[in-house]
Amino acid sequence: MSTHSTRTNNPVSAELCRPQARERMVHVALSILRDGAEAEDAAHDAVQQALRRSESFREESLVSTWLHRVTVNAALMRARTRRRANERAAANDQTVQGDVAEWLEDSSPTPAARLEAQEDRSRLQAAVARLNRPYRDVIQLCVFEELALPEAARSLGITSRAVRTRMCRARAQLRERLAA
Repeated sequence: MSTHSTRTNNPVSAELCRPQARERMVHVALSILRDGAEAEDAAHDAVQQALRRSESFREESLVSTWLHRVTVNAALMRARTRRRANERAAANDQTVQGDVAEWLEDSSPTPAARLEAQEDRSRLQAAVARLNRPYRDVIQLCVFEELALPEAARSLGITSRAVRTRMCRARAQLRERLAA
């Protein structure tokens, strides 16, 4: 059996041979994609898809209805692919811009900023030294030695809740002393 005779017995192939069917497919794709070239490509994809899957056409509906659905699916797939490509391009642009900005930015502190940071550290150390011993110990372990609450609690022989309470009180006292 030749390919030509198979197509004439196939209602999908017969419908695709009609110029109006092709025009309708392009129109459907255009209504979704809003771009003539993309709509032509989507309609072409739909024709190929319809020919490949013509055996799955059940004659429960019109061939034109089935082709409409195939065209809608092809157009939606193109729109989804285009959207993902645009999202990737935008993400790449942002990354490149961020990399360039980071590279151009001079991240080394100025002498004035270094001096100010040193003065802040000195003021903080002096304020911590003036704290009562229980609060000073908690700050030392949790902030400077970076111990977790349970580890600091074991080290001090108190509960984690007590460590948390002392941290809150120590911070409040430090804020008062540093604000003055």
